[in-house]
Amino acid sequence: METARAQWREEQQRQAALQKPPLQRQRVPHRRQVPPKFPSPPAAAARPHSVDPSVPRAPAPARPDLAQQLAAFQAALPGSRGEAYLRQRGIPLALAQQHDVGYAAPGTWPHAVRDWRGGRVVFPHTMPDGRLVNLYGRAVGTAEEVPKAKRHDHLPGEKGYFNAATPQAGDGPLWVCEGAFDALALRAAGVPRVVAIFGVQGWRWDWVRDVRALVFALDADTAGQQQWQALARQAALRGKRVAVLPVAAYGGRKDVSEAWAAGVLCLGGAGADGDGTLGHGRSQEHQDTWTERVAIMVVDGGLTPAEAACCACASTPAPGSAGTTR
Repeated sequence: METARAQWREEQQRQAALQKPPLQRQRVPHRRQVPPKFPSPPAAAARPHSVDPSVPRAPAPARPDLAQQLAAFQAALPGSRGEAYLRQRGIPLALAQQHDVGYAAPGTWPHAVRDWRGGRVVFPHTMPDGRLVNLYGRAVGTAEEVPKAKRHDHLPGEKGYFNAATPQAGDGPLWVCEGAFDALALRAAGVPRVVAIFGVQGWRWDWVRDVRALVFALDADTAGQQQWQALARQAALRGKRVAVLPVAAYGGRKDVSEAWAAGVLCLGGAGADGDGTLGHGRSQEHQDTWTERVAIMVVDGGLTPAEAACCACASTPAPGSAGTTR
């Protein structure tokens, strides 16, 4: 019995070995054999191709959400910190409302990460056809109160101009400045046609194709002065007349808005047009006459320096200027 049992075990082990070949004897596919095809992933899971940069983008559509937000900000402006801030900068409430300016109280600015504890004065970005495409908010407060990184904020998306429809309406030279407050200051000073480009790199020639005369009132810093010179050359190539508000017109301030708020803005000093005298101010004799008029109006007429400057510019046009001084 023991011998038979041992033989049976050996036979079972032999049969098991025959059913599973050794590892080294397992079949390996031939190198010429085509590997099996695996199913391809669905098309929806494929990585999207990048957009061809040569394809022009469609014009930015009007954004109804921005229109609703701007309407709420406009309603909040009267009696707010924003109105007080505008008044400090020499901008009347009625003029601001005429240009759709509003006020975003703390906690209401759409760009929540850029909210400011004093709120923001809000200006619309528009296209030449009047479409609203963005909002710009200036933090309420002085330079000492508001850190530079917090002062200015534009919502994400397309950018336009402030008062962009102006080049399409009216006649006469178009004044061009860098910021919305500069544009309001020029309007308060009596300039009828003003547009703000939100920075020296925002100029678009196709938006002023039908404008024949330009007056650049860019910032008095190096970037602003270099930019108006470049724009003046480009304008001359396009057959446009160009004038410039010289640095002396700012009364030592950095831009039109600061000069207007300080009562030292002199719009009677716009340069002559592009006939070889571009950028040169008025003659010393003419400047002395203008200064004398301002002094008389302040002392005898009881006007503020800003009011007197406007009246003096209106009654003392600069010879050879672009005809837009006030």
